[in-house]
Amino acid sequence: MYRHFKAFVAVARHLHFTRAAEEVHMTQPSLSLLIKQLEERLNVRLITRNTRHVRLTEMGRAFLPLAEKSVAEMDAAMRHMRDLSDLKAGRVTVAAFPSVAANQLPPILVEFRRRYPEVKVQIIDSVWGTVVEKVRDGIADFGIGSQPPKMDNLNFEQIYEDEIMLLAKREHPLAARSSLDWEDISGEEIIALATDTGVRHSIDMALADTGVTFRPVMEPSLIQTVAALVMAGAGIGVILSSYLKAVNMDGLVAIPLYRPHVLRPVGLITRRDWQLTPAAEVMLKMMVESLRLRTLSPNYTQSKMT
Repeated sequence: MYRHFKAFVAVARHLHFTRAAEEVHMTQPSLSLLIKQLEERLNVRLITRNTRHVRLTEMGRAFLPLAEKSVAEMDAAMRHMRDLSDLKAGRVTVAAFPSVAANQLPPILVEFRRRYPEVKVQIIDSVWGTVVEKVRDGIADFGIGSQPPKMDNLNFEQIYEDEIMLLAKREHPLAARSSLDWEDISGEEIIALATDTGVRHSIDMALADTGVTFRPVMEPSLIQTVAALVMAGAGIGVILSSYLKAVNMDGLVAIPLYRPHVLRPVGLITRRDWQLTPAAEVMLKMMVESLRLRTLSPNYTQSKMT
């Protein structure tokens, strides 16, 4: 009915069919047909017309402010949708592991804001379970994390793998080793991330059937806290390779851990029944492309060992 309302408002404004037809970019017969159809639909006469004058009826005057409001709201809605489509408005919400949010996302977010300054961006940086929950509940447009054990209505697309490594003070007896097996550290006081984090989930799954004893003495939620505790002499810790440039490694070393070699797949988490907005689609594409390029670069590989 939008075209009918718009035609009526134009006629009411000009009280002249030819000028009204020019305003709405249609022929006069087409305009007259729309008015006739509208009157039939409402079962009232809105306009009286003779060879000299066009006037609104009493019902037409009563209907005019309602029609004007409807047309204005529809015009505003269409402008808003065009703005969303052109990325001149809108919001994108991304849920991500702290390791991803702190280390990989900042340059991507800065570039997105440079290109689309009118689009608001919200980052939910939290532990693995929360990332999955926010995507599943539709609070986040998409997430960056490891694969949920129960997919339900979710999709997972792997982007790269993070390596789980040992973190120790330089003076620790194990610090001189070029690599270690998990069995080598089974008797050590280990600081590991809490059980609701993606890192801990990957470790527990990898060690489940190996017979390796893994009983952490402290379980913080953030890797920065693990690094601080190790530096304070609380024990040795585990760290993600992607975090090596984000924490203060002065006085610390990172050592590869094998048997098993625990790799944490990191990827895109989306809802199967969720239609992304144009802004979210652009953000998602930028993130996937940037993360893949970064993890394929030689500098990324070298940072795992330095």
